Formats: sequence, C-alpha cells, structure tokens
Amino acid sequence: MRPFFIHRFSLFIFLAVTVSAAHAQWFPSTLLSSPALSATDSNKLTLEADITGFFKNNEYFSPVAVGQTLPGISSTLMLGYQVAGKFKVELGARAVKYSGRDPLENLQAFVRLQYAITPNFNMVLGNLYGGVNHRLIEPLYQWERQYTANPESGLQFVLHTSRWFTDVWVDWEHFIQRGDSVPETLTFGASVSRVLTGEGSRFVLTVPLQLLIHHQGGQIDTSNDPMIVLGNLATGLCSRLNTGAGFVKSVGLDVYVAGYWDRYSNETLRPYNKGWGVYPVFHADASPFKFMAGYWNSDKFYAFEGEPLFGSFDPYNPQRQLPARSLLTCRLAFEKTLFKGISVGAQVETYSDLDRGETDYSFGVHLRFNNPFTLKQFK
Repeated sequence: MRPFFIHRFSLFIFLAVTVSAAHAQWFPSTLLSSPALSATDSNKLTLEADITGFFKNNEYFSPVAVGQTLPGISSTLMLGYQVAGKFKVELGARAVKYSGRDPLENLQAFVRLQYAITPNFNMVLGNLYGGVNHRLIEPLYQWERQYTANPESGLQFVLHTSRWFTDVWVDWEHFIQRGDSVPETLTFGASVSRVLTGEGSRFVLTVPLQLLIHHQGGQIDTSNDPMIVLGNLATGLCSRLNTGAGFVKSVGLDVYVAGYWDRYSNETLRPYNKGWGVYPVFHADASPFKFMAGYWNSDKFYAFEGEPLFGSFDPYNPQRQLPARSLLTCRLAFEKTLFKGISVGAQVETYSDLDRGETDYSFGVHLRFNNPFTLKQFK
C-alpha cells in the first residue's frame, strides 16, 4: 500500500473512532418530505412550492464512472386540498432548469392522491414520496437523483412509527398500450427498518432490509428488446449510541451486505449476472455537521440506480470493468434549517480506490424552499 494511502487509512481509522458520519444510508435529510397528514390542514386549499437550488460537482476519473457538474434548480408547484386529515389531492407540475441550458428538463405533470389509513400508515397513488425518501443505502441509490430524475409515479404504502419504517412502492416508469413499439418499464422497491432496542434507549439497534427489482418487458408490445429482470438486496445491522449533550450527539457503526442478480443476463450490456458487496460504516452526528467513513468491498456488483463508483462496470460502456472493488469512502456534511420551510446543506465526499491508488471526489451545496400557502379555508 502506498504511503499516501497508509496516511489516508490512518485518517479513516481516526474519523471512525472519533467523530465519523450520519449513517450508511446518508443523504441530505433536508431533502426529505413527510407523508404525514395533519388534521389542522383539513378543508384548506393550498399552494405549495417545493424548490431546490443545487450545485454538485463530481470529479470522477474511475473506469466505471465519469464526472459531471450539476448546476440547477428543481421545482415542483402544487395545488392541494385535504379532507379531515385523511385524504389529500395534489395537482401541479415538476421540472428541472439547468444553468446554461434554456429548455426545462423532465417537465411533467404532478398528480398525487393520498389516503391516511391510520395516522402513521399512508397509501399514495400517482406521484410518490420518492428518491431519498426511500432511505436506501448509497450502493443501491445515488442520492443526487433527487435533483435530476423523473418524479416517481405509481403506488406506494408508507408506515412510520417509533419502531418501524416500512416503504413499499412500484414506480411505473413507462406505461404501454397494446402494439406499442417500446417495452414497459417499472421498478419495485421495499425499504424496511425495525428498531430492536427499547424506546428511549441510549443505544439503538436497527435491522434494515432493502430490495429493488427493475423490470423491462411485457406481453402487449411489439418491441424486440430483450427482457430485463435484475435486482438488488441489502440487509445488515445498524447501531447508534446517543451521547447526549456536547459537540457529538451520536456515534455508531452500520454494517450492510448487498447482493446483485440478473435473471436474463446479457454480457454485452451487463457483463456479470450476480455479485455481492459488504459495507461497514462508522458515523457520528455533531449537528449541524455529520461525518462518515466506510469501506466498500465487493465482487461483480451492480445496482441500476446506485452510485456508479460502487459498481464493477460502466453501464454506458460495459467493456470498462473493475470486477473486485476495495473502496474507502469519507464524507463531511453540513445541514441546517434556516427558517420554517427553508434549509441549506453542503457536503464533501471522497471515494478512494485502494486497488488503483486513486481518489474520486465530489462536493456541492443546496438550498431548499418548501412551504405551503393557504389560499382558502373552507368550513
């Protein structure tokens, strides 16, 4: 191992033992949206603007990923109406505007129907509480997709209590009718987390289970494209020690194991049909700062929505391959709520390939405005 990486590994151990990071499924928590409905918002016609300005620069030089810079603003404007804290309808539009490009990207209608079966259990039809709201680990989901990807749409069930987080959804990415020349495309997902320790315990143990299945195909189209059914599964054990008052609010260790399989393998597009990865992550919360250091060890792993640096090949150029991965990850993040509905965040991330002796990195900032206005109160 090169002296530079001996020094880097020593820094990793120091961060891990002292003040590491949020948790393995780190993402900017200020980008989350709650599906909870409040009875105080009943019989109100509201206008909600959810606007996020972002700048994220990925300096990637790995054979399996290329760098890019994302400067822009994503906006969702919605009219909403809620009935008795149990039902809500939202109608609007969502688009992304990149700096330096005139046209709007991903301009789509936004329609959501939501029914609170219980105060903690919601059914959603139409546009989902997607993206980072699924709380997937980074090898399975690249969190910057929150800025750039099309809004998810389909069916979702979300349960959130003090001991359970359960999110099950179908994102119907491309709907077809009989005779269409392109196949249907959809993604099924499940993200479940169960707290094992007692309520109020300083030491918290959690068992996660995360599943993604991507499908392309169908019976009523005329496409000659090959059938695709591939997926990822992750589980493990997450721990957190709440330290109480002081600079560091909590520290912990999360250990994930992840798998990849491809039922209809196509070596030209996806050179491997199965693989695995192990991801231990030390973390600490020193709000408004969060720190993280992890080690990703994998073989022939791929995730269709994951951070590409964790993969074993470049999906845009499958001949570029790194079958076995040994990756050291570090992250420093800052997040703060400035006013109600207004938050700011920034992060620096490094991905050190210990086999190649090279480091890729990214950095960025975001500013979010998310505040509904009451247009009319009905009796």
